[in-house]
Amino acid sequence: MTATAQHLTNASNQRVEVIALAIVISGLIFELLRRRRLLERYAIVWFVAGVSVLVLALWQGLLTTLSHAVGIYYPPAALFAVTFLFVLVMLVNFSTTVSRLSHQNNALAQRVALLQRQLEEHEESSDAAAQAPLQARADEPL
Repeated sequence: MTATAQHLTNASNQRVEVIALAIVISGLIFELLRRRRLLERYAIVWFVAGVSVLVLALWQGLLTTLSHAVGIYYPPAALFAVTFLFVLVMLVNFSTTVSRLSHQNNALAQRVALLQRQLEEHEESSDAAAQAPLQARADEPL
């Protein structure tokens, strides 16, 4: 087999693998959504990413054109570069979400602590008010 034929076979195998991977990931996202393990807003982003990778893998001319436009001369490498960039964007998005949730969690913990303290103070004042009439009766002569 010549080097060119070997290169075409490898490229075709990689396209098939990327197509299969995009379909598997889309199926996984659908299953997570169905089981309510993934919010719809994140599922939409993942479906768009999966469909984008699938389109780029199926439409070879588009991938070749885009890869050459950005200076990548091996189209499957461009596909993985696009996927890698998407993953980086998602990681930044999730990091900001986790940071926001952490801040909200701290604020809620502080509010619960304040409410607990107020409840304890209220119970102490209720106990003192209930003890006052009992103490007054104990001081009265029989």
